[in-house]
Amino acid sequence: MKYENLVLLETLRRETISTQAERMFIVDEVFELLQNAYANVKGGLHFSSADKLLLSTNMWELIYFENTIVAVVVYKAKKGLKMVALGVAENLDFTLKEHTKRMLAYLFRMTFKNTWMEVSEAAEKFIMRHGGEQYFVSNTMAKSLTGKNDIALCDDGFHYTRSINGIVKRKIIVGKPKYTKDHT
Repeated sequence: MKYENLVLLETLRRETISTQAERMFIVDEVFELLQNAYANVKGGLHFSSADKLLLSTNMWELIYFENTIVAVVVYKAKKGLKMVALGVAENLDFTLKEHTKRMLAYLFRMTFKNTWMEVSEAAEKFIMRHGGEQYFVSNTMAKSLTGKNDIALCDDGFHYTRSINGIVKRKIIVGKPKYTKDHT
């Protein structure tokens, strides 16, 4: 690895923010990053405002470069921790963006055993490139995990389709959902 890349990789840092009070200070910056990340995604971002993002989520994983947030992964407490949004800042140079994605990949590999996510499109491709296929969940679990009834199962045993913000999307569940007695 080039010296410059090693220095860059060492300047990235990860932080977990699990209290609402801590998230309040950075919610506007995180919301803007997510809005930009989801601008061209069919179905878009599922949070209509920074307040909704703050009040309806439980944990954020942040990646910083110096004092700037360059990536975020957002989780809700839903049958364990469910990843509900992720984004990488758009205005990064190629090398910084690649190192940030590498750090995200590491984060996912470390958390697949403790979290779960519904992914599609670019997020699915990213997850598959970084070892997520060993954590695929049967599509027969999709209705109970998501709480959605408009799910159609695909023949591969893992993918399903459902409507998100009026757009039918092909999704897959990756990770390890947790069940309690009441399945919440």
